[in-house]
Amino acid sequence: MTIRNAALDREGLATVRAALDKAGYTSGNVHNALMTDQHLSAQPGEVVVFERRLAANTPLFTLMRLFLIGSTVDPAHLEASLPGVALAELERLGLIESAPGGICSTARIIPHGDIVIACDRNYYGDPPGRHVSDLVTGVNSPATLLADLTVRKPVDSALDLGTGGGVQAMLLANHSKRVVAVDINPRALYFTELNAGLNRVDNIELRLGSWFEPVGGEKFDVITANPPYVMSPESTFLYRDSGRPVDSLCRQLVRDIPDHLEEGGFGHILISWALRNDEEWSKPLRRWLEGVPCDAWLLHYLTDDPLTQAAKWNRPGLDLDVTDYGAVLDRWTDYYEREGIDQIAFGAVILRRRSGAANWVRADSITSGQGSSGALVLRVFEAEDFLRGLTDERALLDVKFVLVPEHRLEQRLASADGKWQLQEATLSLSEGFGFQGSLDINTALLLQSLDGSNTLGQAVRKAGSDLELSRDEIGAFSETAIAMARRLFQLGFLVRSSA
Repeated sequence: MTIRNAALDREGLATVRAALDKAGYTSGNVHNALMTDQHLSAQPGEVVVFERRLAANTPLFTLMRLFLIGSTVDPAHLEASLPGVALAELERLGLIESAPGGICSTARIIPHGDIVIACDRNYYGDPPGRHVSDLVTGVNSPATLLADLTVRKPVDSALDLGTGGGVQAMLLANHSKRVVAVDINPRALYFTELNAGLNRVDNIELRLGSWFEPVGGEKFDVITANPPYVMSPESTFLYRDSGRPVDSLCRQLVRDIPDHLEEGGFGHILISWALRNDEEWSKPLRRWLEGVPCDAWLLHYLTDDPLTQAAKWNRPGLDLDVTDYGAVLDRWTDYYEREGIDQIAFGAVILRRRSGAANWVRADSITSGQGSSGALVLRVFEAEDFLRGLTDERALLDVKFVLVPEHRLEQRLASADGKWQLQEATLSLSEGFGFQGSLDINTALLLQSLDGSNTLGQAVRKAGSDLELSRDEIGAFSETAIAMARRLFQLGFLVRSSA
């Protein structure tokens, strides 16, 4: 099934978007209707469940059946669901076509935050799905992760490398004067243009070509890249398979991004890399970054063994004969063995161009996330800059720190001798990666004084007085406070006060 590559009518697409909004076709309503907070991949098993949840012929449910899970709908129900938009207009725009028993969509339309993203209708299964190399995916976990990591601040120019359906480009357009979206897949650029129309975005320039070739020597303030990072023996899908040996594409892009960043600009890329047994996860990435004029934050999300990786990326094969699926798994695991790959890691690299200085590299393993982390990324880079510039960590005692509003402190109290006493305290971030850690009684009390008006040293003395600590105990407490403040500063819980 293909979408006709007719000239896109932006006014017509804007009318469709307005009608979708009026019907309540939003991310929140869709997830509530399907009773899920997961990404809407529309796998065959999911569709069976979703069809039953969407049995009523309300406007929202009709549109969800049509555009989200790919069901055929009654023409009369569709007309009633999009008043003011004729079926002939939807067909002219290339969004629907006639099918046995009614109308079907030519693309999925997935609501995500304030935007909607059109993509290929089926990711999985045999015909009528698309098992061809130019398949264009929509909003999925990697796309959301990259969007969450991206620094969101007003800039002049942004580049979305390997744009696919344009998820990152649409989001970049909200805070960039100009966005360049690059892809080697013409079908991906078609979807990006379609999505620009649906989202009323007019500051995206589309360029066809391989990686940085279409932008030559241009530089950008922000770069996002979601490349085909999967290490595989296949060349089946442009969005998944690089066709390059092992992790060489990711390595090349990480080293090429700095050449296209303005000074102070940020680059964000999702990557996968090969590990040997017992190899520390950041070691290969640190080698990639040697000589690169950027500060770098390395993020590690998970590490898979070869069979787990093969199974994860061939789940559509579960629709096939078991013998065929087994043959695919064997082909992938044989490839990993030939290449000497014992484990496959997945994560991200965030780069900031900073020339003419000693650049730093920081590595963290991340296990969870709670949405947009752009503000946290900026705090982390600012903290690392400051800490790396210290010649004596005791200088932190002279810094006025304040807890960011996005923190949550939970305390567990117990009654003893007729009084409530603190037993345990947990500090966590309610944004970004959701960093959290336990505090003892003394440090929990110390945090109460970090309101931006006191230096860390003053807060230590105040907490020490309240706890009735001796002079020697306050000295030891100062060392504990320095270590605590440094770590909370690094993780984005604390910022320096300007007061």
